[in-house]
Amino acid sequence: MKGCRSTFAASAFIVCLQVWACGSRAAASAIDERPQATPSPAAQPDTCAVIAATGDAITTIGLNDRIEPANAPRPTNDGERLLFRQLYETLIRVDCEGRAGPGLAAAWRFDADAGRWIVTLREDARFGDGTAVIAADVVAAWSREGSGGELRQDVRRSVLAAAAIDDRSVAITLHRQSADAPTALAHPDLAIVKRIAGLPWPLGTRSARIEPDTQQPALKNAVAMTMTASGGGPLRIVTAAGDPRDLLDAGVDLLLTRNPSALEYAGTLAQFERVPLAWQRTLVLLTPGRARPSLAPTEESRQALAADAVRGDARGAQGPFWWEGLSACAAPPSAPRAQSAPVPRVVFDASDAAARDLAERLVGLRHYQRAVGLAGDALSQARRLGGDAGYVVSVESRPLDACRDLQALLDRAPWLDPATIAPLIDTRLHAIVRRGRSGLWAEWDGGVIIANATAPRPQ
Repeated sequence: MKGCRSTFAASAFIVCLQVWACGSRAAASAIDERPQATPSPAAQPDTCAVIAATGDAITTIGLNDRIEPANAPRPTNDGERLLFRQLYETLIRVDCEGRAGPGLAAAWRFDADAGRWIVTLREDARFGDGTAVIAADVVAAWSREGSGGELRQDVRRSVLAAAAIDDRSVAITLHRQSADAPTALAHPDLAIVKRIAGLPWPLGTRSARIEPDTQQPALKNAVAMTMTASGGGPLRIVTAAGDPRDLLDAGVDLLLTRNPSALEYAGTLAQFERVPLAWQRTLVLLTPGRARPSLAPTEESRQALAADAVRGDARGAQGPFWWEGLSACAAPPSAPRAQSAPVPRVVFDASDAAARDLAERLVGLRHYQRAVGLAGDALSQARRLGGDAGYVVSVESRPLDACRDLQALLDRAPWLDPATIAPLIDTRLHAIVRRGRSGLWAEWDGGVIIANATAPRPQ
């Protein structure tokens, strides 16, 4: 089967991980300051297990996206979302059922008089090089230059202020206070890292570091790197930008994909099983300079788009949609502005295959004259200026902080009126898992945690 497929350029990372626990699933009390013991992955509820049966640990992961260390810890594609989540911790975590539990923080309480959360770090908190994590490191990780000064723009979407009280305690003021836990702090963009001059990968708060590896990789033209760790079992990461079926042939234990060819191929291999994950992304259409969406499809037409346009697992977008009725977000519609006739094209992220499929289908339906894929600065500038007739954008289906994600949309497209966001299609990944492997857990936003990558640090 493989012989009839084209070869691909691949790169590989061999990763040896020994990292810390995933965190308790029991919600921490807003008034309880007692540190909570960091539980092992075995303590996670069966309801969040992607693979229910017990089995051997997952030791090899395949990624089908380009991985850029400079992006860490804020992922830009599915591969980075998976890998960075195993490497970098947020202060708290939220499981698939919305229950908050410890991450880098052991406990938290709400100071009602000051209107802020007091977050207490784990006693054994360490960076990958073994140095202790202190409260000042959390503030520095969120600051513009890593110096503890002004907070980054993406951090300010959730956090108004952060200050170290002592080595283990951080005072955090959020834009919006939740009832019993600061769940906004579980957003992956708020993961805690430390950048070291000369090192391409920032240090995370798990016991692991990525270093060059001289071992000859199995894949042609591959590059190998090793993440060294103190103790624990190895976790090998193989990245390949070509045909994802090659990753299955290379012997990986886990591949997250929505590629229909890979899913069909895995179905012919007795050693693999396929498990659909939660619906994680929603493709929406943004239309500048209009009082109403240029395309407001019915439920039936959304489903038709999902069936006809997008390759891989997709469905018509299903509400309720998180950007509707967010009056508490203080995000008023942009003021009307005079502008020339828009360029009759629909723009999408060139790295997003589902967005490309949908944009091209909209052209086929004659909503637009042409579809154009952009990336990097060109994409950012096009969205910011709003000079095109439409933009296909992928957003989280179940964000941890809806107001934060709405503000992110407005930051990238300041002309946007939230009332004109047109939801079209939901997409999701499938986990292709080698039979006999287990230890894969789902989180609230659709991300997954690998037990072998989040085993407790040896004492």
